[in-house]
Amino acid sequence: MRFTNFLKTTVDSMKNMTFIPHCLVALLLSMPSPTPATETGAITGQISDAETQAPIGWVLVVIEELDYVRSTDVDGFFSFNDISPGEYVLKTLRIGYGDARFPVKITAATTTQLQLKLSHVPLKAEGLVIEGETFRTISTLQEPEVVFGGKKLRQNLSRTIAETIVHEPGIAQRSMGPAPARPVLRGLGGDRLLVLEDGERTGDLSGSSSDHAVAIEPMTTERIEIVRGPEVLLYGSNALAGVVNVVRGYIPIEKPARQSGSLTWQGETVNRGLSGGLVFSRALGPFALRLDGSLRDAGEIYTPQGALPNTYIRTENASLGLGLVKTWGHAGLAGSLYNSAYGIPPDPQGGHPGGVQIDLQRQHVVAKAEIRAGSVWLQRLELQHSFSRYQHGEFEQSGALGMEFGVLTHNSSAIARTRAIGPLQDGTVGLWYEYRNYAAGGLNFTPAAEEKAVALFTYQEWPLGSFSANAALRADGRRVAPRRTRTSRNLGRIDTRYFSGISGGLSGRYQVGSSVAIGFSLLRTFRAPGIEELFSEGPHLAAYSYEVGNADLNSEHGLGLELSLDYDRPTGHLHLAIYRNEIDGYIFPRNTGQYSLRRADLFLYQTVGEQALMHGVEAAFGWHFHPKIEVAGTLSVVRGILTSKDDQYIPRLPPLQGRLNLIFEASEAFNTDLSLRLASDQDRLGQFEDPTSGYAVFDLSGSYYRHFRGHLHTLSLTVENITDDIYRTHLNRVKELMPEPGRNLRILFKTFF
Repeated sequence: MRFTNFLKTTVDSMKNMTFIPHCLVALLLSMPSPTPATETGAITGQISDAETQAPIGWVLVVIEELDYVRSTDVDGFFSFNDISPGEYVLKTLRIGYGDARFPVKITAATTTQLQLKLSHVPLKAEGLVIEGETFRTISTLQEPEVVFGGKKLRQNLSRTIAETIVHEPGIAQRSMGPAPARPVLRGLGGDRLLVLEDGERTGDLSGSSSDHAVAIEPMTTERIEIVRGPEVLLYGSNALAGVVNVVRGYIPIEKPARQSGSLTWQGETVNRGLSGGLVFSRALGPFALRLDGSLRDAGEIYTPQGALPNTYIRTENASLGLGLVKTWGHAGLAGSLYNSAYGIPPDPQGGHPGGVQIDLQRQHVVAKAEIRAGSVWLQRLELQHSFSRYQHGEFEQSGALGMEFGVLTHNSSAIARTRAIGPLQDGTVGLWYEYRNYAAGGLNFTPAAEEKAVALFTYQEWPLGSFSANAALRADGRRVAPRRTRTSRNLGRIDTRYFSGISGGLSGRYQVGSSVAIGFSLLRTFRAPGIEELFSEGPHLAAYSYEVGNADLNSEHGLGLELSLDYDRPTGHLHLAIYRNEIDGYIFPRNTGQYSLRRADLFLYQTVGEQALMHGVEAAFGWHFHPKIEVAGTLSVVRGILTSKDDQYIPRLPPLQGRLNLIFEASEAFNTDLSLRLASDQDRLGQFEDPTSGYAVFDLSGSYYRHFRGHLHTLSLTVENITDDIYRTHLNRVKELMPEPGRNLRILFKTFF
């Protein structure tokens, strides 16, 4: 493919992008400091255990009078800068320790040094979510439904984001080998489940095809959040399934008390894979610097029936961020690079018997600013702009270029966080804009096109004693314009299309006594068809298909209802949810069962919009039968039919699946987990689908940490598929070729410095 126009647009986009950083620089230079630096003071300190004297990491430290928030690092250090002279109270919050308050006096041009001691208080809690540099901790209603961080993230860290979170209830993964795995939630994938990085779009094409990888490396991830409910409309109008937000912290928003970071190494036997990552941060005057980098190299996946051909993966990832931290807020700029080379196994039908090699590059630049306001109604203003350049080539075994994609993406947003106004609290009003420039070439005939989208949204909360509610409303408009207009015999009229729609959500939660809570969520979503769904035309060897879009597609509208029950006691918990999603104009590529006239070895997939109904149940529980022994588990099932097609089953839905865990917590530093993964047969099949048998697979994991020479060292060990069983998952496109991976020993070592 000739990318002359694409490269020219890249240059033009980079020129246009300079507008945002220039505006930010001008804003920062003109922003007055509330108090001159010579008239302010600072606080530095360390928090330790009153009994053992060991440092305590991840303590939330709050200056109550100023609503300033910090989190201690792994060695218990924290700092506050540019504090006006006066007397204040520091409040500390940490699971397992009693809340404490410490008076402190700040003197101008002086750094006050503190040594704080906390007393241990045993308690059982699910976790703590911290939002840095805000006026208050994150509200209960906005907390992510699931958070992968700390020990949980280290024990589950795998090759991709999808593999890392796959064992949560309702989560499955779509795969064509290990590299292009992408999460599926409640049977919904693609861009109905947004996968974000630091709350922003990645600019990749993983939502458009099953052979396209998510351009996010999990190795240097801080945490992974799964968000559902009305708050998903802060991120997009189409997230009926929810949002997976990968928190990287590219731009530092607080100055570390000292230089710190982490070093991670991971190895696994199933593919002779090795990977490593480094994160480093330090203060540079009023600035904070953060950098990270990682490398991953893995060979072909071993299965009990032999190696799965062409499933290697090599990934390089790096980022550099600089943040300015002042009393009026913070601002910063970051850039990142992501390069990946991976293989797609051979087509079981023979479309490409040697497999396809994919070479992917993504460059990303982001600028952000958060400005605190002294207004009666405005708490803070958040400004953001990002630019991504994504390029992706698919090469046949001979080395010939089969397909190539290029996408330039600009995203901008302005968000106002409001103070309490009457009964409303934690309010948000925002404006979002996106520009995409898309080009494809090689054997594919999808036309180059531009997309422009704009959205206006608001989110509000109402706490009413035992009952709390939140709601969101969003208006979206999108324009899809091909470079050339024409009439296609297969697609229809290829011309500019306009789409607009309203999305909204409402949820509530009622606390019944101290242990039981019931809740509901109602969500209406709007989804405009993408460029590929409208205008794709041509063979896509890596996806095993000949793809034909539909230029006459209309927007997709979803209506979701969820009812939930939560039971929490000091000895355990239970979460139960039932849901129903009705989708008007459900867009998906339908296998016609016919071979393409242009490629007789590839089935023809035609994009259609149908009426769909999906419903299901999710459950999760954990119970301590002994102070050191816990039994936990998950269970989920989703069913879906096409009501406009005589109730045919929706293709590629996961079966009933679950997980049962026996956890032994020998001490705070050491625990083991024996788990059983279960799935039933999947015989509720879409047209031309093959059934998949159920399975039961055992895994064993353990983790240990200790402080040594002033640093925290952690070790996680996992044995997957202990008995080397042969099993297949329904959403794996190559299950006819080979089963799932065999026995795998995975070791992860991470040290904090």
